[in-house]
Amino acid sequence: MEKFKSRLFKTKRNEDVVIRSADVFDARQILELSKMVVAEDIYQLLTLDELNLTVTSEENWIISHRDHPSRLIIVAEINDEIVGLLDFCNGNRNRTAHTGEFGMSMAKAYRGLGIGTELIKALIEWAQNCETIEKINLTVHSDNEPARKLYEKMGFKIEGIKEKEIKYQEGHYVDAVLMSRVVK
Repeated sequence: MEKFKSRLFKTKRNEDVVIRSADVFDARQILELSKMVVAEDIYQLLTLDELNLTVTSEENWIISHRDHPSRLIIVAEINDEIVGLLDFCNGNRNRTAHTGEFGMSMAKAYRGLGIGTELIKALIEWAQNCETIEKINLTVHSDNEPARKLYEKMGFKIEGIKEKEIKYQEGHYVDAVLMSRVVK
């Protein structure tokens, strides 16, 4: 992972937040955050039944990003508790290595407080300083209005829509919105 410099800021509730690179000792908390977010059963591709991760697999995932110059995992931490996570992975082919996609998770109690904005700002700054990365991509559920507004505010533009891409139950489909931002 390209060097990431930790940063501090205050939420809209005046709570101190640290945004920093994830480390292997975060694996358990990251797994718990993932379980909590997936259990909400909205805006996720993964279902709780499919979440077969372990602390060891999370540790390995963190190491694989830490040891790669064009990948990133950052966490938002309040009072030593991980409340947000953003991961970025670039393309694995020569012709797509300059791009990558990110995903972000936030504990429900901490949404709408500016943490997501700060995580994305940190990603953009990191990408601008990364030798390889020129473009950041994401996929968002068409019905996730708060996330879509945040991404648009952060300069991401819609590149396409995959109709009926996500199936929650018989007869209930959601479109996937493809968005991107060029950073160089």
